[in-house]
Amino acid sequence: MPLLQVALDLWDREKAKDLACRLSPFVDIVEVGTPLLLAFGLSVVEEIRAVLGKKLLFVDAKIVDAGREEAEAVFKRGGDIVSVLWGASFPTLRGVREVAEEYGKKWMVDTVDLFPGGEKRIDLVAELQPDFVGLHLSHDVASREKTPWSFVDFSPFLERGLSLALAGGITLEVLPRLLREVRPQVVVVGSAITLSPHPEREAEIFRRVLHEFSGESLSGS
Repeated sequence: MPLLQVALDLWDREKAKDLACRLSPFVDIVEVGTPLLLAFGLSVVEEIRAVLGKKLLFVDAKIVDAGREEAEAVFKRGGDIVSVLWGASFPTLRGVREVAEEYGKKWMVDTVDLFPGGEKRIDLVAELQPDFVGLHLSHDVASREKTPWSFVDFSPFLERGLSLALAGGITLEVLPRLLREVRPQVVVVGSAITLSPHPEREAEIFRRVLHEFSGESLSGS
């Protein structure tokens, strides 16, 4: 079954800590989102880590340079998975990978900065064997599109057999189609859960959809 990750893309430290604690039983991974990291720095990673116990913690640092140093800073403060941008240099990508291996952690290459033609780097990225490649529809795009994800071409990524994470504009309406077309290893949900009046219930619904899809996949294989 795909893992469910909740993105705490918030500017409120206390709300983030509260949601991390409340949602932890319903999700597989909790994410310190980029806004939260920008607002409060790496100290918030330690604070979220403290309320999660052993739950996986993803830090959306979107590293673009100083790969070794920045990844190590995240892992030292309790992060389990860190993101590095698709467009980062090869030495930066390699540095993040090396530190992740040294610490026994994971790393994800985030395609939020993917530009037309940028998918040509896929061989370079695949060579480094990231734990995940995040197919990430940006906030600014997702919030303006009536049908998010409808124009995205997944084929270059599906052909490489990469472990894929889907993020950006994920709702209960678009999720079933994305599951069928992409079969991701991780589904990242942000505001659809965190801004819900009943976030725990919403997270349970997302998990049920993932569970049902997993059952359909097994019966159809």
